[in-house]
Amino acid sequence: MKNNEGKSVDKSRIVPVSIIFVVLCGLSFYMGVLFGSENDRFASIISQRTIAFRKESSSSISSLKINDTSFPECSIDYQDFTPCTDPMRWKKYGSYRYIMLERHCPPIFERKKCLVPPPDGYKPPIRWPKSRDECWYRNVPFDWINEQKSNQHWLRKEGEKFFFPGGGTMFPNGVGKYVDLMEDLIPEMKDGTIRTAIDTGCGVASWGGDLLDRGILTVSLAPRDNHQAQVQFALERGLPAILGVLALHRLPFPSNSFDMAHCSRCLIPWTDFGGVYLLEIHRILRPGGFWVLSGPPINYERRWRGWDTTIEEQKSNFEKLQELLTSLCFELYNKKGDIAVWQKSRDSVCYKNRTKDAYPPKCDDSLEADSACGSALSFKNDNSKWKKHITHYKKLIPELGTDKIRNVMDMNTLYGGFAAALIDDPVWVMNVVSSYAPNTLPVIYDRGLIGTFHDWCEAFSTYPRTYDLLHLAGLFTAESHRCEMKYVLLEMDRILRPDGYAIIRESSYFLDALTTIAKGIRWECRKEDTEQGGDAEKILICKKKLWYSSIKVSR
Repeated sequence: MKNNEGKSVDKSRIVPVSIIFVVLCGLSFYMGVLFGSENDRFASIISQRTIAFRKESSSSISSLKINDTSFPECSIDYQDFTPCTDPMRWKKYGSYRYIMLERHCPPIFERKKCLVPPPDGYKPPIRWPKSRDECWYRNVPFDWINEQKSNQHWLRKEGEKFFFPGGGTMFPNGVGKYVDLMEDLIPEMKDGTIRTAIDTGCGVASWGGDLLDRGILTVSLAPRDNHQAQVQFALERGLPAILGVLALHRLPFPSNSFDMAHCSRCLIPWTDFGGVYLLEIHRILRPGGFWVLSGPPINYERRWRGWDTTIEEQKSNFEKLQELLTSLCFELYNKKGDIAVWQKSRDSVCYKNRTKDAYPPKCDDSLEADSACGSALSFKNDNSKWKKHITHYKKLIPELGTDKIRNVMDMNTLYGGFAAALIDDPVWVMNVVSSYAPNTLPVIYDRGLIGTFHDWCEAFSTYPRTYDLLHLAGLFTAESHRCEMKYVLLEMDRILRPDGYAIIRESSYFLDALTTIAKGIRWECRKEDTEQGGDAEKILICKKKLWYSSIKVSR
């Protein structure tokens, strides 16, 4: 071999250099392994000492203390106050696409820091299952709906009560007959294939109430309004419901969550604005899920005269609807009388066959996956844990598991274990996943439970006095840095019924402060040990007292 100058290179010198190089590499690898293992061992020692220090110091750290506080009463005209859907603030927003009916939470300086009173004459709600058919008039004193809907048999007032005969605009023979026809059109309603449903424009939730007896759990959805209070009637009856509207923003549910969606003359303009409302139904329906529509333009051939329209207009509306549904990969599944059923495609074949310029376009897969994961072991551990917790809770609150508690909320759930452990009790549970926590809500729906996303620094989408029991575990530990605890407890007081309970499972650090705030909102509380005992975590059992407003001044 020659170098660049043409001179020969001594090959004997190359061998020792190569050997030295290999030896150095081996030595380097050995030293790396040696010191790496030492570092791991050192890190393990440090970690163990840190954990030990935390355990030692956690018992010595004093709990959070705050000054005694009290909150004034709101005036009586706040009895149905819904802070984020307040009709008094509608004038700030336009009516385009119903934007004024969406959530518009007031800024911090406009928040009310007062206790929402019940109506004069309020009584403890009628117990389940009797409550499905009747409720106290003074608890939801809305005469307008009784006067305007009396011919449709939504409800009727007799003495001190409202009665719910199961009627509706599209239920002339009662909701039972209506659902019987649906079952004939959709056999999957009978075999457990359909477990969760959503009713858009729910009326007084008679449809959802009937489905309970058929093993289908329904979320009844309607916007806040000045007169009808549909969601409040539903919850007073002991039926799952939430304030919401199909408008500019997505509904607070994950993709692919419901087995069936229903609209019974809900007056939603499905084909307007490029079909955006049907796009939202498509998003929340599972593959193979069903969309049920009754009312215009279904059965227009017979019904058009009663709709103040023409047969040509209704025929055109039906054709537009069918064209839009086809473009969304829905197929007409069945149709009879006033009911039509479409099924969302079960697989991706339809979507793959769509042209690039097809409307509406396919979403980018990166936009929203609504993904959540959990191993079989984590579910098993979660179920086992919550069964033990519920057994303990029933010792602390004997009413839990009886007809005295019907509407329940788990305010910061993970997999819905609390709700699953109550599945055999006469309750339904609204599972709430924090907007700032891992997205596990799809898992909850996969388990056949219901729930919603929510940020507890804002008011929940419901009327006052709608839940018998509120449960939270570790909410303040996780999110107390985001807003003051008093706002969360004031909201809990708003949505909790008089004589209702709150179970607050928290780090001992927060218990004294929470007890102080609870006293300021007129709750009676007591501290209890957890199942394991110890001082790191405690349970605060609180009961809301019934009181009536002494302030009659209007806002």
